[in-house]
Amino acid sequence: MSELVFGKPARSWYSSLPAGNGKTAFTVSGGARVEKLWFNDAELWSGYPKNHDNEGARSALDQARQLMFEGKVSEAEALVQSGMDGNYSEAFMPLATVKIRIFAPVAKGYKRKLDLDDGVIEIFDDMIQRKTFASYPHKVAVYCIDAKCRFSADISARSLLRYSAEARDSVLTISGNAPDYAAPNYLRTKLFPVRYNEKKASAFCLALRAETDGIIKESGKKLHVGNATYLRIYAVTATGFRGFDKMPCSDASKVRKKAIDDLARVPSDLNAIETAHVRDYREIYGRQKLTLAKGKGDVAELLKKASTDGASAELINLLYDFGKYMTVCGSRSSQPLNLQGQWNKSVRPPWSSNLTTNINAQMNYWGATRCGLDECVEPFYKAVKEVVERGRLTARTNFGARGFCCNHNVDIWRNTSPVKGDPCYMYSPLCGAWLANETFAHKKNCGKTDDAVGVTEEAAKFCLDCLCGYNGRLVTCPSTSPETVYTEKGRRSAVGIASAYEMSVIRQTFKNCLECSSNERLKAEIEAVLPRLYPYEMAANGLSEWAGGRVSSEKGHRHFSPLYGVYPGNVIKEGTSEYEWAKKLFLYRLKNSSSSIGWSAAWAICLAGRFKDKVSAKKVIDSFTTRSVMDNLFDFHPPCYFQIDGNMGFVAGINELLIDESDGIITLLPACFETISDGEMKGAVVNSAKLDFSWRNGRVVYVSSDRKVMIKNINFDEKAITENVERV
Repeated sequence: MSELVFGKPARSWYSSLPAGNGKTAFTVSGGARVEKLWFNDAELWSGYPKNHDNEGARSALDQARQLMFEGKVSEAEALVQSGMDGNYSEAFMPLATVKIRIFAPVAKGYKRKLDLDDGVIEIFDDMIQRKTFASYPHKVAVYCIDAKCRFSADISARSLLRYSAEARDSVLTISGNAPDYAAPNYLRTKLFPVRYNEKKASAFCLALRAETDGIIKESGKKLHVGNATYLRIYAVTATGFRGFDKMPCSDASKVRKKAIDDLARVPSDLNAIETAHVRDYREIYGRQKLTLAKGKGDVAELLKKASTDGASAELINLLYDFGKYMTVCGSRSSQPLNLQGQWNKSVRPPWSSNLTTNINAQMNYWGATRCGLDECVEPFYKAVKEVVERGRLTARTNFGARGFCCNHNVDIWRNTSPVKGDPCYMYSPLCGAWLANETFAHKKNCGKTDDAVGVTEEAAKFCLDCLCGYNGRLVTCPSTSPETVYTEKGRRSAVGIASAYEMSVIRQTFKNCLECSSNERLKAEIEAVLPRLYPYEMAANGLSEWAGGRVSSEKGHRHFSPLYGVYPGNVIKEGTSEYEWAKKLFLYRLKNSSSSIGWSAAWAICLAGRFKDKVSAKKVIDSFTTRSVMDNLFDFHPPCYFQIDGNMGFVAGINELLIDESDGIITLLPACFETISDGEMKGAVVNSAKLDFSWRNGRVVYVSSDRKVMIKNINFDEKAITENVERV
């Protein structure tokens, strides 16, 4: 059994426990006698569809390229910033906070736990036991109380958005509207950062029903429950979202009616709802399983031990399982996981809690199909298709190009144009191709590359058209490397020529297109271009980040973007000079990094797997568990933000330490270090094959596959048992 166990209630939202069914999500504090439930709906965002494409960007692009080729870098960068920008993305919104004040004696023996195998949270002491979860089959959030004594409770709700509340017939509703605009949290001097002046944004509603053996009274805008031994609360959320390209319903009364109607369809049968939830959850979560240790323990004690002795196998296992749990809870049938999954408490959340596509949105799913969570990636695929549709206009308007593109910030309305600000982050048009490459990688892993042909071809067309000639080679220009700059002649610059990141994304896109497309004309274009692509270069500290040996001014920069071709891409191959340059840069960045950013550490773990570097793997995991997670194992981003990408990237990282696949050849335990030297993996999906394998003292002792696979004949015990495996 895999459980997160806590001996104290959450001190704040940042130590609460998450639950969700892919649309309705909430976190629970587990307060001894005052409970808080922070609700979200995956479809509640500020704003509405808008076109931020810049009609002048095409002309500015030509001018910026000419300036770059003439060595006028500062002028080119200024033109990118002022002539190729669009506007900021919208923000993911909090919906409501429900408070349940319980009037009963405070008892001993407090504990709260999250059962990761069943997807159920429990809070209990000697007098009262509580249980909560979000059901996908019944589309409802459930909170129930069972007591050994008579108790009473007050149930109230509020929202940080404009809202009204009403209590009637044992039902409490809170409804209102999202703002028409919510500025990013980093615009600290923005006047009127949250606006409701247009009245066009989505309406929302939370409706909850109370059932009890006691007496229910409506008192103002709250429900009062008296003389009860049990209480059942069923809650649903609704919004006015109609699609990424459609105006949302802003009529709160209509959305409120929908929520009440949906709530009326929820049966008054806790056992039936819980049984269906556990069965549904187990069917997905349980397809694949990692066993390194018991997977059950007091989280505070495990984190304390990690700070002195390094991460234990038990803590690593729990973090892995927790990431899988949040994938199932946060990504099913609605929207893809954003920067905070589907859990957010702020009207201006960190970086708008959007889909940040220069690493974070992709990292959210890196480990998903390997863990058999195929349907949990469906919201991501759907979002990418919508980005393709919207991004065709940006490609044509801003670049005069075929295909599609998007930049680093995407919201529910699928904004694909650059935002405003520093070119080091605002200008990143290859993010669309990165999304296409992730789609291809997942579909290939599931044996369904035909499903990725369309998006891959569209990405390849844009890549072809965004290349330009430079010294007899084809390059990207102006070219950025996400969120970093170089210094030359005392000047800071974000734009260069042929960044390793962009050229790797293009190479990966072309490789994927040649593999899956039947468009012979397009493939011929790619074949003609490939020999002319600007080659990778060596710099003093490893792989050069831009053409000409230019490197990041920050020695330990958080982004490993120049290493995209190693991971998550696979175009820089082991045994090549480029691979050795990339590894040198990887070690250089690790040595100079002082960051506690969780997603950066997670990417480093994945790279350690690809580089077969067990020493770095252990070092980064020990750092991650002591510096990059919060009390409840939420991933940490300084100064005090939750970002889910590190949690998900950690899952992918452990997968990479245990399973490497390249060109159809599997390597087991490529970077398995001492702490995890014993274990078992069941149901791992590798290029549509399902693998079970176990290892002792870092040596594989058993491997079984449901179809013939080729595995490198290394890291095997001499007496290892294999089934349906060809050792090569």
